[in-house]
Amino acid sequence: MSRSGMKFGTAAAVVLLGCATSANAYDGASISITGRVPTVCQVSLATAPVQTVQSGTNDLGVMRELCNDLSGYTVTLYHPAGLIDAWVDVGGVRVPISPGETHTVIVDKRTPAFRETPLRLVLNQTPDTTMNLSLEAEPKGAVY
Repeated sequence: MSRSGMKFGTAAAVVLLGCATSANAYDGASISITGRVPTVCQVSLATAPVQTVQSGTNDLGVMRELCNDLSGYTVTLYHPAGLIDAWVDVGGVRVPISPGETHTVIVDKRTPAFRETPLRLVLNQTPDTTMNLSLEAEPKGAVY
């Protein structure tokens, strides 16, 4: 083989090695995209027909929960104090109401969720006055 043929062969091998090395440098490379969305945490009630709250089971309607907080959320029911032997039925889960309190955490989730559940208030006695009830959803983690 002539000297010029050897130089060409060596140069071609160097170029091929260079291409192989640079191709390997991109193997396993990735692109990562991150972002933040606003925290949404809300609860609403698709109510049953309006009726007077009385002793026994009171259908409050379908509760709709939506929270995108990765740490989860709570839903609190605000109610009058003095409800003795009362509880809330949240989709078949019985949550007791303390007679000395004016609010009760009825949902405590550790993950984000969207769900719809029937909500019922069970009273041992008919309330003396008009009963005002309200719901509030709160995220457990940072709010963006």
